[in-house]
Amino acid sequence: CMNCERVCPANVNYEKIIDAGRAVTYKQDSLLSLFQQSTLLFALSNTSARKFFKSCIYIFRKLGLNRLLSKTRLFSLLPEPNNTLAKISACKTDGPTIAIINSCAGDLVCDETLTAATLILSKLGCSIVEQKQTLCCGALHQHSGDLKTAKKLRQYFIHSINQQNPDYLVSLATGCGAQIKRYSELNDDSAEQLSKKIFDINEFVLQQISKTSLNFRPLAKRVYLHKPCSQAQVIKDATVIEKLLNNIPEIELVTFEDKLACCGAGGINTLVQSELAKHLIEDKVLELKNTTANFLVSSNIGCALHFQAQLKSENTHVQVCHPITLLAQQMV
Repeated sequence: CMNCERVCPANVNYEKIIDAGRAVTYKQDSLLSLFQQSTLLFALSNTSARKFFKSCIYIFRKLGLNRLLSKTRLFSLLPEPNNTLAKISACKTDGPTIAIINSCAGDLVCDETLTAATLILSKLGCSIVEQKQTLCCGALHQHSGDLKTAKKLRQYFIHSINQQNPDYLVSLATGCGAQIKRYSELNDDSAEQLSKKIFDINEFVLQQISKTSLNFRPLAKRVYLHKPCSQAQVIKDATVIEKLLNNIPEIELVTFEDKLACCGAGGINTLVQSELAKHLIEDKVLELKNTTANFLVSSNIGCALHFQAQLKSENTHVQVCHPITLLAQQMV
């Protein structure tokens, strides 16, 4: 969660120490564990593999097979498709050019956040740079200890985005945003330049929304705010989500009692350390069960999928979505 780094009076770079530790433990894993983890990372980060698995998920849903396999950890994480937002194509305007950075997991299982972000940014007068494919920033490999692959993915990501030369990069996932922010540590001019352009989608929209006359329908519902651990690495103002969603009239925003505690998702931990992940989220799920929450918003796709799976297993009906998706749903 990197809270240790933020409160350390000596400003120790714990993230580098943790990365080095993960690289050592990665090499010491069993062959079976390495194979499972490598297969999962490949399926998420490789665009061709992701396209293939995305087609498989679509077919499974059409045939109803996903319900039969919903008890397995992998299939329990798949969200139900949400078609409340109309698709919108990337457009060009006189406004700033924006490259929307979607996560690998978001591209695989959740198109609605990208649709919502494209819709709102277009309404704000931004010119969207169309991405032919979602590029992996290397975050998942970095967090798993595979630093060699993370470096290759990072270099390709930097080269591809710099060729497009957008004014801003707007990240839909805090994990990706935090990783791109770290590019400034590489002693590479192009990487450092890119890291200065990255914004979290919530922060960017909040800055722009005051300059426009966007209107939103009232939502007299209770909305729980989940603040991912990686959010603090991307957004300095901890109240950004509250300020953004308060543009929706009549909304009731609630934070978790243990808002500083990690939910357990931690990249791919929700899959590779599922029992620990389930234990860490128990208190938050219990709090949601004991209240009349209608929505839960989270800016991290891994956290959102983890919450959704646990709430489904507890038969608790709370709609889980990205803050920007909720905002887009209420836009007039």
